[in-house]
Amino acid sequence: MSFRTRIISAVAVAFAVAVIVASAAAYVGARSELRGDVDEGLRARVQRVSEFRPDASVNAGPVVDDLAQRRSRLGPPEAYFQLLDADGTVTKPPGEPAGLPVSARARAVAAGTASTYFSDATVNGAHVRIVTAPLRAGVAVQAARPVGDVDRTLHHLGVILAFVSAGGVLLAGALGWTVARAALRPLERLSGTLEHVAATHDLSQRVEVAGHDELARLAARFNEMLGALEESRRAQRQLVADASHELRTPLTSLRTNIEVLARSDHMAGAERARLLDDLVSQLEDLTVLVGDLVDLAREEERVDTTKAGAGDAEDVRLDAVVERAVDRARRHAPLLSFRADLDPVVVHGVPERIDRAVANLLDNAIKWSPPGQVVEVVVRPGQVTVRDHGPGIDAADLPFVFDRFYRAPAARGLPGSGLGLAIVRQVAEAHGGSVSADRAEGGGTVLRLHLGDAGERNAAALT
Repeated sequence: MSFRTRIISAVAVAFAVAVIVASAAAYVGARSELRGDVDEGLRARVQRVSEFRPDASVNAGPVVDDLAQRRSRLGPPEAYFQLLDADGTVTKPPGEPAGLPVSARARAVAAGTASTYFSDATVNGAHVRIVTAPLRAGVAVQAARPVGDVDRTLHHLGVILAFVSAGGVLLAGALGWTVARAALRPLERLSGTLEHVAATHDLSQRVEVAGHDELARLAARFNEMLGALEESRRAQRQLVADASHELRTPLTSLRTNIEVLARSDHMAGAERARLLDDLVSQLEDLTVLVGDLVDLAREEERVDTTKAGAGDAEDVRLDAVVERAVDRARRHAPLLSFRADLDPVVVHGVPERIDRAVANLLDNAIKWSPPGQVVEVVVRPGQVTVRDHGPGIDAADLPFVFDRFYRAPAARGLPGSGLGLAIVRQVAEAHGGSVSADRAEGGGTVLRLHLGDAGERNAAALT
């Protein structure tokens, strides 16, 4: 069953039930009112009988004769009555068409052990309503009235209400169809767009958003999802294109050197050793490049710093991570000095990725720092700052230094793949932060890694 059919069915059933319940309530109310009028008339007739012969003796014959003579004053002519005693003996006026049925309960009323009650019976093929009430000790009176007119009225009312209910059910179906069509129109637009995207893989399509209800918010979320998918596909294609371009040069160089080495059986030992050193160096560069590409190709999952234990995230002593990275940098660059000002800071994140980002910032500073210069490293709440005293980055290059494979003209003669700072930005964004680059006063470059405010705490709270 389709969603449209379910909505139509639900609306139709709800409306139909309401109509049927209302019709049944109207029928029951009308039946109670009409039968109540009949019962009130019978009760009044019994009251008149009691008023005419309050001193009725056990011998009911004279009483009946007297009541028969006063019949026109006791109720409508179609109504009739009879008296009965505790033994079940019935006395009825002359001319009554038939005696009323006497039950054990009626005899109990005559005997004074039961109270007045109403009942239905069929007399001479006619439906009658009977009231049985005590007249005096040992004698009860039964008054009856045909209710054929009431039955006919109720029958006609039932037929009318049945047609009304049937019409209500049809109307419910029409209303359900109308409501479903109006309610599902936004969903049809959403479904149509998604089917088109699934068929054509065109992620530039967007769902029309109208209004501010739940369906409009759903359409907006789908548009955001499509936008994210489109951006992800664009980044993926760009990464593949950039990676293929960057890998082509080292692979070509490796192939050339290997072919030279394979054909040079009589190559001198020194020349062969130099060629092998070049191959090892090129393989190391290629290994670094492939490692950087793998890091960039990882799914960029945003770390939820408000939830401890989310993924690989944990509480990380940022100052300790930076201190270890600075110690490694000192060993790799003994001609430089490193000045560290590290506040005790705790952030929530992935330790390995934060360490990689800090290491890349230090590698960039080492690459641009002349021998004997100082690299300044500062840790403040949620932020790592690395400053070198090199030539600095040109203002035209500042907006692009964190882009993948971007290398400023001055850096193209230096080792590197152009991916280090791109990885820094990826780590920052994965932790809800950002990166920035500025020219430093007095020369050099200042690079900042912001890891966001969420999950940030004073380190002393955990010690």
